[in-house]
Amino acid sequence: MLFSVQLAISLTPPHMKKNGIIIETVKKTLFMSKLKLPIILTFLLIVFTACSKDDDTSNEIYTIEDLDLLHNNSSKIWELEAYYQNYNNWLSDQNDCLIDDIYIFKTDNEVEVISGNENCYYGDSEIAEASYTFYEEEGSVWLTMTRGEITDEIFSSTFFTLKLIELEEDRMVFSSGNKKDYKTALIFVSN
Repeated sequence: MLFSVQLAISLTPPHMKKNGIIIETVKKTLFMSKLKLPIILTFLLIVFTACSKDDDTSNEIYTIEDLDLLHNNSSKIWELEAYYQNYNNWLSDQNDCLIDDIYIFKTDNEVEVISGNENCYYGDSEIAEASYTFYEEEGSVWLTMTRGEITDEIFSSTFFTLKLIELEEDRMVFSSGNKKDYKTALIFVSN
């Protein structure tokens, strides 16, 4: 672009340079050309720094070694911190009956559920079961939970399967959404 401006100056006849009008236009064009580069660089810097790893909503890929955090290579006790119907603003109606339970994750994909005092359903005939499945090829872990009650006349149940989204030594999240955009979510903590 600078070359084309210099070419325009050399082709401009002397009688068209009256009162420095052409020279002033060239100076403005050069000034604007010099401003474009810093503006473009600033824009690119903002774009690249705004896209950090923390904003990544892609799914985690877990390995068999990662599962040691889940079951401690034998069994590990977890408590449910919260059961969200929508993580942003809405606890499930069954939150209270699930957070007083103890969940023991074992190496054989079993989750032993020790029910607390608060039942999700009426009466004492409540069923609580859970298991997890590790899909090594995909690197994904899924938790399946069932809560139910069987009486003489009625069968009521809650059943869902959620994907492991976060796994740390003392916290894990199973959710139906992506990282940073959880929908139904179970937040487990371990001491």
